[in-house]
Amino acid sequence: MLPPHSLAFDAGRGLSERHIRILDAAERVFARSGFHVATMQDVAVEAGMSPGNLYRYFSSKDAIIAGMAERDRMMIAEDFAALDPAKGGLLDQLEALGRRHLVDAPREKAVIALLIWAESSRNPAMASMCASIDGTVAQGMSAAVAAAKASGELPANLDDARFLQAIFMMADGFFCGRAADLNFDAASAADTLFATMRVLSQVLVLPSPERPQP
Repeated sequence: MLPPHSLAFDAGRGLSERHIRILDAAERVFARSGFHVATMQDVAVEAGMSPGNLYRYFSSKDAIIAGMAERDRMMIAEDFAALDPAKGGLLDQLEALGRRHLVDAPREKAVIALLIWAESSRNPAMASMCASIDGTVAQGMSAAVAAAKASGELPANLDDARFLQAIFMMADGFFCGRAADLNFDAASAADTLFATMRVLSQVLVLPSPERPQP
């Protein structure tokens, strides 16, 4: 599974409606069966097409997984690029963005995330995909926090590193809970996560510099 070489998916060519249909079908199949057990035949059946037609769009399971990861990365980048202080509070916009990805997205997304994390511990290609997505999220969050500090919405002395670390850990835990627990209440958990985010944004501040002794 996923040898450490470049994967056969050209994101630069964009995604057609058929690509999207296949990726959506693959997410459902992989979430049910896992990457190793699922076959291209399974994906073709789920997508309502012949295996031969499927191979016209993706050459292998590896290419499908790469396509899923790159699609998510591009969507995340677009969402962060759309944040704008002129549209209202950035914390409100971050919460709305987070709810789209954490709550509104199908549970299969969380299951796939766990599968990718598990594979990345032993597969360099998968680890690279994880790093790319994480980097996109970190870049977008850092830019949003900087803009919120500049506008006065967040404290100027907010400890960005600790604040973002806390958010990322909570989001990772959210994905784990949603993937592993069929009774997981995503809406309630999101309420807790974003309420905590707002509290932490006011308390995770850098210490004030000591005044020199007279």
